Amino acid sequence: MHHVHADDVAQMFYKAILHRNQALGESFHAVAAESMTLYGYAKACYQFFGQEPQIDFLAWPEWVKLVNNQELSEHSYYHLARSGSYSIENARKLLNYEPKYTTLETVEQGIQSYLERGLITLKKSE
Repeated sequence: MHHVHADDVAQMFYKAILHRNQALGESFHAVAAESMTLYGYAKACYQFFGQEPQIDFLAWPEWVKLVNNQELSEHSYYHLARSGSYSIENARKLLNYEPKYTTLETVEQGIQSYLERGLITLKKSE
């Protein structure tokens, strides 16, 4: 999966305008330079919150049963099934595009923003 920082998406548009002649007729992927697996994301989230990763793998039918929410299961399935790996090489070559943020930095900034705005809260340990 690729998560991309908004600043890097803006950079892509800016550089396509700046290098208009090279960009005309081309296709570019505004993504981070690297992708991560769901396992990588899960490990990173544990570590972000100062925890040792404790991750178990389930077959899809078992996971659906555990979640016990048809809508969430469908959203998850389509998100996973449609998540590809994309290359920024064309943008690097033609536009001199270089993402400022890694996939992990983007996700960590997003989590921090959610915490700061109270969109997610943590239980206080006793």
